[in-house]
This record gives sequence, structure tokens and C-alpha cells, in this order.
Amino acid sequence: MSRYALSHLSDGVLVRRVERINRHGCRFTAWELAHIAEYDARKLYVPKGYPSMYSYCVQHLHMSMDAAYKRIHAGRAARRFPVIFEMIATGKLHLCGVTELAPYLTAENAVELLEA
Repeated sequence: MSRYALSHLSDGVLVRRVERINRHGCRFTAWELAHIAEYDARKLYVPKGYPSMYSYCVQHLHMSMDAAYKRIHAGRAARRFPVIFEMIATGKLHLCGVTELAPYLTAENAVELLEA
């Protein structure tokens, strides 16, 4: 049986697993963004022969163009406003929200906009 075939699970087990995976997924996304942002800041893609972090993510990490764009931009925003990492980790904010809000965030309004 495939490890992805889950029809044998009870409803209760499936509910608990979905919720647990979601919590872990949010934390993993924040962790992934922190790593991508640091990799980007250090320009570690250059010695590997890539002209940009975007090229590295798409060509080397095999991310979709959309996934690469969102992760790079969210990571950059989170380096400027570290509260973003925590909000993503707890599920209070998602990548689409960060990429939409990032151009408008300033030191004066970041907390208020992110909380809203």
C-alpha cells in the first residue's frame, strides 16, 4: 500500500493529522523563508552560477515560478520586519498576504498592517 493512501484512517485520526501537519507546515514555511532570505542576502547563488535568487530557486531547487517569487519576496520582507516570520509560523499570516502587503510596509505601519 502506498504511504499516501489514507483511506484506512479513521475520521478522528485524519482530522488530528491534518491539523498537526498544518501547524508543522506553517512553522516549516517560516523556517524555509528565513533560510531563503539569508541565502539571498549572502548571494550564495552567485558562486553556483545563477544570476539571481529567483533563477536559483526555479532552476536549482525546482520551485515553480510563483513559489519562488513569493518565498523570495516574503523572506526579504521578513528580514526587514522579523515579526513576519512569527506570524507565518503561527498561521496568522500567509505568503500571499506578505507579498501583497510588503510594498506598503514601513517601520511606522508594519505592525498595524500585519495585524489587520
